[in-house]
Amino acid sequence: MGHDQTLVKLAGNGRLSIPARQRRLLNLEHGGLMVAEVQDGELRLRPARTVLAELREKVSADLARSGDSVAQFIADRRAEAARDET
Repeated sequence: MGHDQTLVKLAGNGRLSIPARQRRLLNLEHGGLMVAEVQDGELRLRPARTVLAELREKVSADLARSGDSVAQFIADRRAEAARDET
């Protein structure tokens, strides 16, 4: 994975502008939600859609390993709700 480093200035109010070239590389030309985290003393910014996709993949893999499925999870919750109603 290549690095595209650019010097940017943090404004006094905490705003940071992401250069156009880097926004294009992240497909953020028209803005979008970002996830910010501090990791090993560095600020890491990632598109929210990327983080959500990683979470979906992890949950899906965890469910597959356990033998569960989303459909089974929903069926179990519906059965639990039905028991609670009686």
